[in-house]
Amino acid sequence: MNLKLLNPFENDFPEVIDDWIYAGGNTCAFNRRGTLLAVGCHDGKCVIYDFDTRGVARVFSGHVHPVTSVSWSRSGKKILTSSSDYTVKLWDVLTGQVDKVLRFDNGIFSAQIHPRDPNLCLICPFFG
Repeated sequence: MNLKLLNPFENDFPEVIDDWIYAGGNTCAFNRRGTLLAVGCHDGKCVIYDFDTRGVARVFSGHVHPVTSVSWSRSGKKILTSSSDYTVKLWDVLTGQVDKVLRFDNGIFSAQIHPRDPNLCLICPFFG
């Protein structure tokens, strides 16, 4: 069954932007509930913004090159980050510690946690 397509211009949108985030970000992803935003930055950090408090909830520092992708686990307790420094890191959101580091022969273009099984991930390296 096909759903009726919604016209995005029928909704009321704010006329003025009341706030913005500047983090020097390459990539970003919301958590499942949409309350937290993970931003992968040029300086190798991953910054978590809390939309309820409108502030920084946590900063993960561990990559030495730009972060190329961020991915939340379904539970929201883990974040997977990839970087052009040839590593993929799995972070514990509550403690801010790295749970696992995977090293590769090339920089990483993108990495995603499987939506159902947090023990699986897809990693896409740069080639060439």
